[in-house]
Amino acid sequence: MNTTTINATTDLLPIERLGHYDPEVEQRVQQWLASGQLLAWIPILSRENFPDVPPEVLQFADRYQAAMRWPIHRPEDLLDLPEGVTGWLLPFDADDTDVACGVWNGEVYILGVKDKRTGKKQTLLGEREDAGADVDTGQSAV
Repeated sequence: MNTTTINATTDLLPIERLGHYDPEVEQRVQQWLASGQLLAWIPILSRENFPDVPPEVLQFADRYQAAMRWPIHRPEDLLDLPEGVTGWLLPFDADDTDVACGVWNGEVYILGVKDKRTGKKQTLLGEREDAGADVDTGQSAV
């Protein structure tokens, strides 16, 4: 994954490129943030994010995932996300995204997501079909 981080101590959006950096993901997120449009963060309901929650509860809650949109009015709002929980990031009126983000140790990480079992890119709505088979997803630290 590639990662972008937002540091809580500055007004700017310093970017630190981490392993498997994906410039397309970074550019898209930077455009969203620069446009001033309302964004949404939706928690990814997975065992990785919620290890103590029974799988059947996660499956039930997943049916209502779209209703769990956390509004992001400005970049600084990303720092208020729950620590250590990865979620989907998208324009508020969008239906799908392949961008995820989370906060770890006071920094926001922007991530590309791929299935650990298949290695295929994932989106909020499911698997993403790409023409190139062996594509690495990326993260950037905004």
